[in-house]
Amino acid sequence: MTFLALATAGLTALSVAPAPQAQFDFTDCPALPAAADPSQWRCEVLVSQAKLSFGRVTDLDLGTMRLTFAEGTLDAQVFGALRDEPTRIPNLPGVGLRLRYAGYSDFHSTPERKGAIDLTAAFEGPLLGRACASTPVHSVLRADGPTEVVSTDPLTLRFSTTDSQLTLPATTGCGPLGRLLDHRLGLPSSGSYQQTTHVQLRSY
Repeated sequence: MTFLALATAGLTALSVAPAPQAQFDFTDCPALPAAADPSQWRCEVLVSQAKLSFGRVTDLDLGTMRLTFAEGTLDAQVFGALRDEPTRIPNLPGVGLRLRYAGYSDFHSTPERKGAIDLTAAFEGPLLGRACASTPVHSVLRADGPTEVVSTDPLTLRFSTTDSQLTLPATTGCGPLGRLLDHRLGLPSSGSYQQTTHVQLRSY
């Protein structure tokens, strides 16, 4: 079942809370396959606030992330983009973390599973190599409570997800400070991820 079909099938009672303040930007909606019928496709934008824990880092607030993809007939999907800003890591002056898309996503849902995505944790800093990052991490997001309607004009949904089985490997491409960075971060390690997401969509 597709993400939106699953979400709307299990909605809680209509909420009268206002739509979230997050700015929904549809400029990353991807081009559709050549044979696709645009009337059968929609673009979905997911705006999330998340916390990540791993190694010596606990409840790192990742700020706002925006993920965009298209979904069409026969459960077809096309990835658009994942955008976020680097998050400063406590006790590591000048070092930031940014999650990047690593080439795989599947947002087909079940009542328990909201989707899966491969990510890299990219580390940025003046003394780190430009390619400093973890190898790809496979994250399976599981529902943490019901999906809610927070606005009907435009339709805006809200849900929470978790991944308590993350495994973050050691970094690569960080230059001479790579081993020291791994030691300070506590990598490799198990980890966890929690996020709250608001969703809007539009037709092609």
